[in-house]
Amino acid sequence: MSDGSNSLVQERPAWVIPAAVAVGVAIFSAAFAYYYFGPTPSELLGLDPRASDSQEEVEMVIGDRHFLIPANYTRYPLQRVGGTQDEIDLHALLPELAPYTIERREGFENNSPTSKLIHMKIHLAGALLPASRRLDDIYSRHLASQSSLPGPSGLLQYDFAATSGYRDQDLFVAERDNEQPFLFLCFRETDVIFSPNCTRTLHLTEQVALTYRYKRAQIDNWESIDRTVMARLESFIIFDEPEELSEPSTPAEEEQTGPTDPAMP
Repeated sequence: MSDGSNSLVQERPAWVIPAAVAVGVAIFSAAFAYYYFGPTPSELLGLDPRASDSQEEVEMVIGDRHFLIPANYTRYPLQRVGGTQDEIDLHALLPELAPYTIERREGFENNSPTSKLIHMKIHLAGALLPASRRLDDIYSRHLASQSSLPGPSGLLQYDFAATSGYRDQDLFVAERDNEQPFLFLCFRETDVIFSPNCTRTLHLTEQVALTYRYKRAQIDNWESIDRTVMARLESFIIFDEPEELSEPSTPAEEEQTGPTDPAMP
């Protein structure tokens, strides 16, 4: 068509604009749905906790230790690819350290104060001091008093000073002849912490450490829990040469001085 000025006018189909609007709405709706309901980048990368009921054994290496661990003990998909890791996050149910199954799902999702869930993290020891050095060089400086009170099941209980970064926690200690002491940091129940945990960190070797935590309500069973944890870890380790799990007698070069993080996974 010509308008008399030698310029052409092109007629477009009537459905183009509605189609463009429909496509835009579809794209916006898909983006909206993915944003709110789709997997996050960390989920796609396997960085978010996601339990597995697979019993397939995964070979992993941390420091000077090789592990062969059933997948249903692991928490993160990325760690199930195996190989060299900086840390391995595990979970199980007390008292026998039962691994994840669909039938036990409710127990693994329970975060109440009476939950029987235990989290275990095998990690590089780095600058972690032996328990005796942490007690003498770090925790003792933050105590309200050097005098202890009787704690649960033979433990000694120490209170931290109100000005300390550990003020929301109690320190429980079990001294052992010629061995490293047991140290437990246990949060108190507060308005912010409704389901407090108790945490222990120890060396497995000079290069590898273990941190495990469970609900404070389970602290009365600390001895049996520790024996079960250590026995289970021994069953996961592929030994090159037989060696006991114990903390080293020589301290690391640097101190690890920060308070325990209540949000530690």
